[in-house]
Amino acid sequence: MSASAISCPSASKSGRGRPLGQTARDIRTAVVALTGDFERMTVRQVFYKLETLGIVEKTEGGYRQVQQQVLKMRREGVLPWAFITDGTRWQRKPESWNDAEDYLLHMAQGYRRDLWRSQNVRIEIWLEKDALADMIVDVTSEWDVPLMVSRGQSSATFLEAAARQARSAWDHGIRTIVYALYDRDAGGLRAARAIQHELPAVAVNFAMLAVTDDQIREWSLPTRPAKSSDPEAKKFQGPAVELDAIPPDKLVALVDHAIRRHIDPHAWKLEEIAEEDERRGLLALTGRGA
Repeated sequence: MSASAISCPSASKSGRGRPLGQTARDIRTAVVALTGDFERMTVRQVFYKLETLGIVEKTEGGYRQVQQQVLKMRREGVLPWAFITDGTRWQRKPESWNDAEDYLLHMAQGYRRDLWRSQNVRIEIWLEKDALADMIVDVTSEWDVPLMVSRGQSSATFLEAAARQARSAWDHGIRTIVYALYDRDAGGLRAARAIQHELPAVAVNFAMLAVTDDQIREWSLPTRPAKSSDPEAKKFQGPAVELDAIPPDKLVALVDHAIRRHIDPHAWKLEEIAEEDERRGLLALTGRGA
């Protein structure tokens, strides 16, 4: 989506005709520009981009200014609703179909072979923030990789289930590679340590994919004060940086590259050929074969 494709009738006035302050106008102009660079962002990612541009202050007050203007822009039709991603809200509903033929066709078209079966490794991406899940799941779904959203500190139940799957895979000679995406602060590092501690070391290789010190330095990521309410805040060393501070394109590329490095392209291609043949066979059973 290009920025020029979005008109901004409320650049000087709100939807109700009231004049906007300079900061609000600057926020709106910058947000429209971001639509030309990114397909989707969280509100916090937008805030960090605007903070680095000097449009808002690096405070919760600055975040609220961005949050308020983004919401108003969406309600006024200036900013598409889909531009702001939110993985924290979802619904549960059983799948249903028009009839049995519709079901069979759906199953045949959506058939996916386990392409990892010949790779002798399984990958898991662990993500601290479900607000970013909609962005990361595009990559993990493409590669058929589990996305584990922990919402901060993982529960004992969540960790035990993951450990059980890793041990089962190891019993069949398959090692699990865990890549973690967590804030660089006391809470994020504590949550990442819990994953590393609870998953069986013999079966799992753990790696911190983000946020790392190298990324903070190389990408000049904006920092924030450590949360004083965290019980380990006084022990925390170095700058605190949220996962949202990483631009969306870099975050997605990190995950994609991490997965690709474990793939044998030749073996993967052979599995894809077999998958397509099997899909054609299933479609033939429905009378819709190619």
